[in-house]
Amino acid sequence: MNHRTVAFAFSPTVADEAKGVIIRRSIGGERLALLDPFLLLDHVTVDPAHTGGEIGFPRHPHRGIETLSYVISGEVAHRDSLGNEGRVGAGGTQWMTAGNGIYHEEMLIPSADGGEFLQLWFNLPRAQKRIPAAYAGVIGTDVPTVTGDGFSVRVVAGEFAGTPGAFSGIAVQPTVLDITIQPRQSVTIPTAPGQVALAYVVKGTIAEAPAGDSGPQLVVFTDGSLVTLTAGSEGARLLFAAAPLLNEPVLQYRSLVMNTPEDIQETYEMMASGQFAQPTNP
Repeated sequence: MNHRTVAFAFSPTVADEAKGVIIRRSIGGERLALLDPFLLLDHVTVDPAHTGGEIGFPRHPHRGIETLSYVISGEVAHRDSLGNEGRVGAGGTQWMTAGNGIYHEEMLIPSADGGEFLQLWFNLPRAQKRIPAAYAGVIGTDVPTVTGDGFSVRVVAGEFAGTPGAFSGIAVQPTVLDITIQPRQSVTIPTAPGQVALAYVVKGTIAEAPAGDSGPQLVVFTDGSLVTLTAGSEGARLLFAAAPLLNEPVLQYRSLVMNTPEDIQETYEMMASGQFAQPTNP
């Protein structure tokens, strides 16, 4: 078995794009524009300086991607132009296919223990950029959990230790795991060679990251068939994700992600004519 090692690691930077929240961005920001097929990784928390009003991301368009929001604390409420509505709390997750076009909003509702969630954007393959939009939500108790010696793994997507995840229909077929590791304990995750693999450390430290750095931190691994993660003296909580590369051209304009300038122009023509985000779109 070929163990992956750390290719690089860094702390996220802050993005100012929403009301009442702090966004720590590690993919899709100034340090890492994309990590095929991952387009964005945001760590969203309630801004302690917020004094009232909406918290989150008001109505905005998406095209050509899929998103996954994983709630750590509080609740996230989703509403979109197709009439879908959902609200999930801690441990819950929401998946959305933007496909040929959707407008949606995601609002964060804090609880006594805070408000915090992670969001991943996955690129859609060129052949699936124009599929119909869709949405699904899963509450925390429906996300399968695998426990081992010194660790627990919540299987959000993909599979771990023979346990399938809460979501299986994401086009790039990722593995997404919420992992908690006790102090100085380890977990080993099988990975398909050739896939991109990363860990986003939400709390604590892992031995594989640069010495002296504490979470939040993004760690990207080299190629291989196994990843071993070892928590530091505080333990660690992290999001692990892996997926195959698409190796396709990417043209992104804000929340619209297509393959060519003509695709983006087509998107704005659809918006202007009222054809964007319609249920009848192919």
